[in-house]
Amino acid sequence: MSEERILTYVKKLYGVADDIQKKLQDKNAEEKGVGKMSGTDFEKVVYDSLIEAGFDKDTITHSTQKFPDFVLEDKEDGDKLGIEVKKTDSSKWEVIGGSIYESLKNDIHDTYVLMAKMGGDKPEVRLRKYEECIADLKVTHSPRFYLNMDLKEGQDYLTQNDAKDLLELSGDELNRKIRNLLRTQKSTWWSEGETVAFSDLPKEEKGIYLNEGIALFPEVFRGDYQNFTPWLVYNCFVWCGNVRDIFSAGGNKFADELGIYVSAVMYRALGNIDSIKKRIEDMTDDEMQKFWGKDANDINERLDMWLNLVEDNLKVSTDLITNNKKISLYENYSNERLSLLVKEKFMSELRSKLKRKNA
Repeated sequence: MSEERILTYVKKLYGVADDIQKKLQDKNAEEKGVGKMSGTDFEKVVYDSLIEAGFDKDTITHSTQKFPDFVLEDKEDGDKLGIEVKKTDSSKWEVIGGSIYESLKNDIHDTYVLMAKMGGDKPEVRLRKYEECIADLKVTHSPRFYLNMDLKEGQDYLTQNDAKDLLELSGDELNRKIRNLLRTQKSTWWSEGETVAFSDLPKEEKGIYLNEGIALFPEVFRGDYQNFTPWLVYNCFVWCGNVRDIFSAGGNKFADELGIYVSAVMYRALGNIDSIKKRIEDMTDDEMQKFWGKDANDINERLDMWLNLVEDNLKVSTDLITNNKKISLYENYSNERLSLLVKEKFMSELRSKLKRKNA
């Protein structure tokens, strides 16, 4: 793609970012707050705005499972530009990026980050070239980039660490580069730094482990953490003195959409279903065999398998039954009947949210 054509594309993308910001700010003014918007909802706003800006549907590839989220293809020469969509509810222009292995350029000419910052006085939206806002390289379940749209020119991680070639490497060369950046000669990706305490992690990173735990280890729904705990320590180098609190802190919660009390882990699963769904979709065959002991032929079969595992592991505690009996509608229900009702309502809502079509 010629430089002139690239500039034309990028100019249109800046216009898209401005248009989305205006939409979010208008909605914020009309409704006195835009409310909580899921990543899926925001991706739909981006897609609609691309169409409104004149991008042909046939030139846009949208994927919820691959990096970047959108690929724009120039039909004249086949060159491609990527758009990675990010959203943060905080007032800072910072967010956890994807795995390094997802972030490789492949056959895409350039990738841009389009981020919405929902915190603060009003929503704001920015567009910036991906590598220019890479702030750091850290380890969760694999090496991940941290993005910061506020970085000044030349302050990005790749420039500061003489690692401009990182997005171009693959295989053993890429692994060696990562190990060097993490200052380790081990044959794995991990840093030799001390294990970090879960309590010291930022809120967004805590959310990653919560969602991954729910996705990979459905037995947490019955309070069984014997598989999750060693995974957290030995795979992620994160230590938590009370693993139960990751899923159950806060006790039972009233779920407005169900009209009943549910356990904390049920409540969090419903509230984070988009992230949990993506992690299930991203599971490797090895992970499925290791954590679930099963294989799936396609995504729908995988989602059904997870739902069945959740249902098999779902536990309704005595406290949860007691709380629900405080609701006048259910005060005369037997424990067994009420337990069954809680499970049925929760599984129906979980299945509905999990299976809803992405935009």
